[in-house]
Amino acid sequence: MTSVARPSELRAVLFDLDGVLIDTEAAVLSLWRRIVDQQGVAVTEQALRDQVLGYAPEHSVDSLLGRLAPQGREAVLDEIRSAEKGLGFEISPGASVLLRALLAAHVPLALVTGASRERVARVSQSLPELRSFEALVTWGEPARGKPHPDPYLLAAERLGVHPGHCAVVEDAPSGVRSAVAAGAPCIGIASGADGAALRLSGAAAVVPALSEISVRPAAQGRVELLVAGTVMSIIHGCTRRKEAAAWR
Repeated sequence: MTSVARPSELRAVLFDLDGVLIDTEAAVLSLWRRIVDQQGVAVTEQALRDQVLGYAPEHSVDSLLGRLAPQGREAVLDEIRSAEKGLGFEISPGASVLLRALLAAHVPLALVTGASRERVARVSQSLPELRSFEALVTWGEPARGKPHPDPYLLAAERLGVHPGHCAVVEDAPSGVRSAVAAGAPCIGIASGADGAALRLSGAAAVVPALSEISVRPAAQGRVELLVAGTVMSIIHGCTRRKEAAAWR
């Protein structure tokens, strides 16, 4: 595990999608309820939440439907791949404002999500700031998803930034654990989760909503990332942004 950088060394911000930039909780849980009911598996609502929200679909299938043969497992994943592209969503309050501020300050951004690239593209029609992100990690890349560190390590590699120099914004304990295992300091969004659980998972700070995070200019070309009105970290702005290549 890599060491977490001091706040003044941060260089980039990595965002989760579901539960952070958009709200899809009801749609996601409804999809998975249909899946487990079709398989005849009795799962409580709490167990469904605990094994679905913030996890890669492969993890959820194995945790909830572990008895499936390989062919049946792949059939379920195919069904999820087909259905998740059209999941309903709402943009989280404050998402556009925060992303525009970070982009204006020339802070490199990456999206790290278990959503498919097709769904991210659809979300970007309502949240166009996503198309200015310099890196994008979606479902299936890498092979091991959250809570493993691999997705955040890959995003940092694509940005060309040490993972310990990336601030991560997550809403689920599994996502926080993924970020922390990658060596990145993490801000937890407790809009749909227990703030204490996010802290226990390793979040450096927890706020009730994305709108509690803001950006302001600082001396020497730097910008300050404010979390609930308190300076959490200093992020160095870049003098020139690279062309966003995530969508090519």
